Amino acid sequence: MLAAFIEAVLRSLILALIVWAALRIFRVQNVVSQRYAWIGVLVGSLLMPFALPFTARWQVLPLATIPAPTSLGLHSVLAPTTPTAASGANSFTGSTIVAPRHDQGGILQTAMATADRNRDHAPSSDPVQSSHSSAASAQSVTIRGKLSLLRVALLAYFLIAVMLLARLLFGFACALRLWYSSTPVTSCGEMHISADFKLRFSHRITTPVTIGSGVVLPAGYTSWTEEKLHVVLAHERSHVTLHDFHLQILASLYAALTWFSPLGWWLKRNLSDLGEAISDRSGLDAASNRSAYAQILLEFAAAPRPTLIGVAMARPSSISRRIEQLFNDSYLRQAFSGGARARVAFLVLPAILFAAGAIVRVQAATQSSTVATVSSAPAATSQSAQTVSMLTATPGMSSTLRARSIPTTVATSAAPSALALPELALANPPAPPAPHAALSEGAAQSEATFDRNLSFNGTLNLSVSTASGNITFTRGTANQIHIHGIVKANQNGDPAQVQQIAANPPIEQDGNTIRIGAHQQNLHNISISYVIEAPADTLLNAASASGDIADTGVGNGAKLITASGDIKASGLQGGFKVQTASGDIAIDSTGRGDAWAQTGSGDIDLKGVNGALAAQTGSGTIKAAGTPTSPWKLQTGSGDIQLTTGSAPMDLDASTGSGNISAPSSIAMQSSRDHHHLRIQLNGGGPEVRTETGSGDIRIN
Repeated sequence: MLAAFIEAVLRSLILALIVWAALRIFRVQNVVSQRYAWIGVLVGSLLMPFALPFTARWQVLPLATIPAPTSLGLHSVLAPTTPTAASGANSFTGSTIVAPRHDQGGILQTAMATADRNRDHAPSSDPVQSSHSSAASAQSVTIRGKLSLLRVALLAYFLIAVMLLARLLFGFACALRLWYSSTPVTSCGEMHISADFKLRFSHRITTPVTIGSGVVLPAGYTSWTEEKLHVVLAHERSHVTLHDFHLQILASLYAALTWFSPLGWWLKRNLSDLGEAISDRSGLDAASNRSAYAQILLEFAAAPRPTLIGVAMARPSSISRRIEQLFNDSYLRQAFSGGARARVAFLVLPAILFAAGAIVRVQAATQSSTVATVSSAPAATSQSAQTVSMLTATPGMSSTLRARSIPTTVATSAAPSALALPELALANPPAPPAPHAALSEGAAQSEATFDRNLSFNGTLNLSVSTASGNITFTRGTANQIHIHGIVKANQNGDPAQVQQIAANPPIEQDGNTIRIGAHQQNLHNISISYVIEAPADTLLNAASASGDIADTGVGNGAKLITASGDIKASGLQGGFKVQTASGDIAIDSTGRGDAWAQTGSGDIDLKGVNGALAAQTGSGTIKAAGTPTSPWKLQTGSGDIQLTTGSAPMDLDASTGSGNISAPSSIAMQSSRDHHHLRIQLNGGGPEVRTETGSGDIRIN
């Protein structure tokens, strides 16, 4: 049973390697085709144990037989000796018993019982028999030790598998509980919801989640714009159509059962990534532009307490790569183009599955070396040749032992030597996948720059986006903008393409509207960074998929978005809106206006806020200083909050789950509070200022 399980896991690994090689050979980049191929691997891996009785009969391909390791107890060697009378001398015939793969327990128990009987009945006066009994007893102890090791290994496997299965079952139960406790959505404004599309909402989640064949929205969906709601429903409807929830359950089940194999965990992650890529395309088609869709993804990824059940719309761990793909035209064109290579790959897939099923077989290892037994007699010669009868398991004959004779040289010695266990090695081990070809020295990074000066009249409306690169803004003169671009080719980038982009940079102008990087073509492994001088009153919108954004005094109502970088700005006029999935945010504002800052796991440091404020982080620290003229809300999952408002009037509501609240003595004397909650009117009362943290401390200055 154990050998069959190991055989099924090995066959699944080889199946995955063959499919991976086929996708590379045919250069299949279509994500839909890749997804179907890996779904076939997952289903084949789950069904592999049930297919073993049938694949054992296939003899089309030469078998690569892999013996199971001896140290796991899948076979054992025992050499009991039986005394016989021969011409006044004691001689012994050694018998080596190898347990068949499908009848391990019976052979082992019989051999051990035989060894015990030989030991008990051996006359103590016969030194040869006494020595042999000692050797048999020692080997019996060795077998028992190996069986104990096997039991420990099996116990460890079952404990870990049970824990993983319990976690999967608990998550599934939580998903069902969320679904049945949520409220059905009867209408979505002017949008039409088909009868076959199950839609609900719940106060327990902050991001849309696909559960089974339905979608659960956050309770705040009613405040979304029509475009945002349309984009979210298009994305989640794609997950429902693809049955991503059910695939994740199957992949998690296989990963739990074969937790020691990397294949299950890789399949789970890869199928999730492919499903998100397809759903992102559906959401992108429903959005007005890429920046708008990226902003929606960042908003959900930066939610302080994202859900861990179902298929969430965005997670911080993958948001950077997803947004980078959205801004890469080359990737989108190749990932969703139906080519002939994908169809050819599907035609050969049955042959791949057949080859994987017939190319490997695991069986109990046979003894690879001769076992020497020692015979001694007073009148015996120095050496003699004897025939040792060996019983060995025959492939295809699980319950039949085949006898064969092996000529063995028996050495004469006064004391028997210890029986040596066979050395084990993999026979015809599967070849590892060929490594990628090393990069040549000629493929070194290439870099080029460009500069553009543009003129305009009135207030500049500037939009900047880059798939990979940093964006820096500095204050310039009125009616003028200077753009300095830095183009780099990464390891697999094309140096010639760098020169082409530098000669024709992605810059468009329509009056006082300038778009930079709006239509980036074929930027695979190419990064573009920008250093831009613009007027202070510029209406600014900037987005980077994986770079940092720095702004010194440019932007009125600036919108700055990055997937994985940091955002630093100072001297901003008016309000601002900044988002990052995993970076830090540091803003020093000088104007009046509403402020909004959100990050998934970084810190937030805001100064000079004069208006409404909303700041959220999943696990970082929030520092906010300014004058609340409209409601403030500061929220972090596990970080600290430091609030500095001076003598500004406000209604303060501070709460922490397990941390402490500290305030000046003048505030403490005015309030009746505990260590986890503080509610008080300061300086006569004013806008509500609410601070919330799950486990951090709150400090009021």
